[in-house]
Amino acid sequence: MIATITLIPAPVDTEGDDRYVWRHGEDKYKPCFSSVKTWEQIRMQHPTVAWSKIVWFPHAIPRFSFITWLTLKDRLSTGARSRAWGCIQACLLCGEPDETRDHLFFACPYYFTVWIDLVGYLLGSHVNPNWSITIASLLSSRRKEIDTCLLKLTFQTTIYSLWRERNSRRHQGHPQSAAHMVRIINKLIKNRISSLRHRRPSFYSDMMQCWMGHTT
Repeated sequence: MIATITLIPAPVDTEGDDRYVWRHGEDKYKPCFSSVKTWEQIRMQHPTVAWSKIVWFPHAIPRFSFITWLTLKDRLSTGARSRAWGCIQACLLCGEPDETRDHLFFACPYYFTVWIDLVGYLLGSHVNPNWSITIASLLSSRRKEIDTCLLKLTFQTTIYSLWRERNSRRHQGHPQSAAHMVRIINKLIKNRISSLRHRRPSFYSDMMQCWMGHTT
């Protein structure tokens, strides 16, 4: 430490008073603080994953995005994860003894019934209960912007709502039918589109018409 200190030149009065500067990058300093630049320097950098576009996009609802991120990372407290703690949990919706992420989304008959009812008109024959196939289908770039936005928004809303229903049943809540869950998710999506209409009135009006055309 002493050797390092001695290498620093002593202050010189002719250079003016000392001042604070904030690091914005490699050998780049500015008098203003930037939380973005600071975060980029202290965080652990990782390659961008392909599914990030499904989680983080302008139309998403933050709490839905967070649960979707946990799902894609396979970090939800499913029965498969709780088994490591000595707690055996079967799927409460269909009785499957191995409650995994891939089973819930969307191999479980209850979950798949809700999912296909919501996105069947958008995905058509590509609706599949397999998790990997579903993610690959959502990442396809061969769709219109409105269809892509609706699919990602529906995906997140469905995951959030169905996971909430699963937890409600786990804690002795009143079970909801698949048809009722579809109505709940439908309302959440319409409310989200309405809240975004001020950004691009024409675009979100078309999105609402597209969604309403299906639900009607």
